[in-house]
Amino acid sequence: MGIIEITLGLLLAVALVGAIGKWLPVPLPLLQVGAGVALSYLPAFGSLSVPPEVFFLLFIPPLLFAEAWVIPKRDLVGVLRPVLLLAFGLVLFTVLGVGYLLHWLVPELPLAAAFALGAVVSPTDAVAVSAVTGKLRIPARVATIVNGESLINDASGLVAFKFATAAVVTGVFSWREAALQFFVLSGGGFVLGVALAWAIGKLRAHLVRFCIGDPTIQTVISLLTPYAAYLAAEALGLGGILAIVGAGLYAGVDDTRHVDTATRTHAWEVWTMLTYAFNGLVFLLLGVQLHSVIAGIPQTSAFGLTMLALAVAAVVIVLRIIWVFPAAYLPLWLFRRIREREGPRDPRDVFLVGWAGIRGSVTLAAALSIPLVTASGTPFPFRELIILLAASVIVITLLVNGLTLPWVIRWLEVRGDGIAEREERAARLATAQAGAAAIRQELPRLTEASERDYANALIDEYERRIQRDSANADRRRRFDAVRDAERRLRLAALRAERDELMQLRESDVINDEVLRIIQSDLDHVESLVSGSGRREN
Repeated sequence: MGIIEITLGLLLAVALVGAIGKWLPVPLPLLQVGAGVALSYLPAFGSLSVPPEVFFLLFIPPLLFAEAWVIPKRDLVGVLRPVLLLAFGLVLFTVLGVGYLLHWLVPELPLAAAFALGAVVSPTDAVAVSAVTGKLRIPARVATIVNGESLINDASGLVAFKFATAAVVTGVFSWREAALQFFVLSGGGFVLGVALAWAIGKLRAHLVRFCIGDPTIQTVISLLTPYAAYLAAEALGLGGILAIVGAGLYAGVDDTRHVDTATRTHAWEVWTMLTYAFNGLVFLLLGVQLHSVIAGIPQTSAFGLTMLALAVAAVVIVLRIIWVFPAAYLPLWLFRRIREREGPRDPRDVFLVGWAGIRGSVTLAAALSIPLVTASGTPFPFRELIILLAASVIVITLLVNGLTLPWVIRWLEVRGDGIAEREERAARLATAQAGAAAIRQELPRLTEASERDYANALIDEYERRIQRDSANADRRRRFDAVRDAERRLRLAALRAERDELMQLRESDVINDEVLRIIQSDLDHVESLVSGSGRREN
């Protein structure tokens, strides 16, 4: 079976496992890993091997860029201190703790290679965490810290990983030089990513001015942006990972302000599909690779390696718990300004941040990107063991932390703080008031009675929205009941329109082109009706 058939088979598996995941109370990444293991028993997939450099280049840029694009920038700035402590302090703590432990347990393993494993397992995975917590209500601050940490520690962990692997490959390492390169090259990479995203934003704006604002063209340029940032940084010897993050953060702000509705809608759908498929492929490939790695282990070593994997995973989990409490409380005790600005921390929220350290696609992508040979041509020491242990940490954190996280949230009685809902309601109220005011300003200029009637009908619609969003909980429920009834009527009317449209096509009154045009209009209206219901519930 060729690579095209294998790729299509993997994409089909992503879709099928995603469908199964809708019915099972199991984190989707865990199901995808299991599906990958099952696929590995098929002859076509059992020998599947992706070159490390191809794997890293293909998957990391879009996944990191997408995370940076969607994260709430204002909220990220508000929790930047704890995020940086986790993204840099905890990463270094994990690299050192796991590295020295593994080197102590396996003396034959070079310390630099052990540090490479510590760097590989240090980044958390926001996609895996959101797959578990998506249906649970947790405080907005906790969600932002976990997601922001995942975004930045992807960069810090992978930069540390590159230093460690370079030390193994070249046999040369200096802590002082590594620290200097980390701050200079990573900072340079971040600035380059922001600058490149700014230039691409200007390019897209100029294309629109020259009447080349086609959403498809604009979306293709958006898809190429993370790859451009990564390749440009690598070519200049800068930090490619932070270049992607910088580009994603800037593009997330710029696109929201300057991209038109059609392009934004089209790009959102394309990016949603791409990140879903890429994350699914990464976890499937993890399962496939896991089987081949385990198969290469001598039976006599199975028990010892199992214990080693459990020990490494346990250390990763425990180190995180040990870190989060001093990192949360020491700055409050030591600095009055931080204490006054941030207020007291709920220990339940702190523990939840510590328990949400699930590893995922970035860990696997980094592990599989470990070079096959060193500069001298010798095999990279213990490469298969490092991949096995990294895969084990992913699976164990998915099983232990992922499966128990909903139970931990309920046991700790952690509740959502409702901040996002209150802000959304306030925004909807403000926008409805602005819309009603704009129509009232236009009323004196309208001369036709039909125009004035339509304008008054729009004002009435805005007034209902204002009443609903300014009402208390009991009145909102009554408004929601009325809106639900209106929505059911509108959907029933749309179904009747669709049935009639299909009848016209089947009786050859209209052709396929007319069918598609009217069907597209009905799809747009239905998405507005159905979408408003999902947002307001």
